[in-house]
Amino acid sequence: MRRGVAAAILTAFAVVELAIPAAAEESALQKMKNTGVIKACIAQTNPESFKDAKTGEWKGVNVDLLDGLADWVKVKVDWVEVTWATAVLSLTRSDCDMFGGSLQFNAPRALDVSYIVPFWKKGSNFVVRKDATRKFASPEALDDAGVTIAVVAGSADYELAKAKFPKANLKALNVNSSIQVMDSVRRGDVDGAFVSTAAVYAWLRVPENAAWAEEAFPEQELFPAPVGWAVRYGDPDWKSFLDSYSRWTAANGKVKALYDKYYAGANPYKSN
Repeated sequence: MRRGVAAAILTAFAVVELAIPAAAEESALQKMKNTGVIKACIAQTNPESFKDAKTGEWKGVNVDLLDGLADWVKVKVDWVEVTWATAVLSLTRSDCDMFGGSLQFNAPRALDVSYIVPFWKKGSNFVVRKDATRKFASPEALDDAGVTIAVVAGSADYELAKAKFPKANLKALNVNSSIQVMDSVRRGDVDGAFVSTAAVYAWLRVPENAAWAEEAFPEQELFPAPVGWAVRYGDPDWKSFLDSYSRWTAANGKVKALYDKYYAGANPYKSN
């Protein structure tokens, strides 16, 4: 009898325990308030987030935007460098509380991370050799089994290339910067490198690069997509906070002014 009553009591406690929800993870917004730090993952791309060749400090449109927000609310940014191949993983496993670089929207990524309201958009293009024997009259001509395209592994350009050029041979390079992707074109390993138009613009402003390479489809933004930051799913307060700031930067022209500044300023692809 007593054993039966004890078993019933234990069962009741077990049911109560199951009914009590696990403590919710602290919002990154509250964490920022408590610690005075925004922990942000970042990967290299021009002109949004790149390292100064002399100082090693992070610079770029997105860096200035997040540093500006941190200064406004009296906190600091702790930058966590990642590669594009590990950008989403680093965020989902909590190495950081946001991706502060420049993420172009694509659906596979959106399954894993929650995009902040975008503050800009950009497209992509190809870098090819000027002396290449094979010329391409249109982007569609690159969708061919005999064509090899270099892309940065894990980047939005990789996802785009898979979707838009399914017949082509994709060479996904696990590198930190698109410079290494351009090198594969110079060596003749690939027919073209598929990178953001912003990177193409800056890279071809370096005379030694422009001497042998060119933009495949000048003045074209291929497959433009919104760009911005991302956070983990399940933290609506943090997302709402960053969404509001993103809308503010776009509305007052701050984003455009920063892009104009970096396009006209020092070139991160120039060694001197």
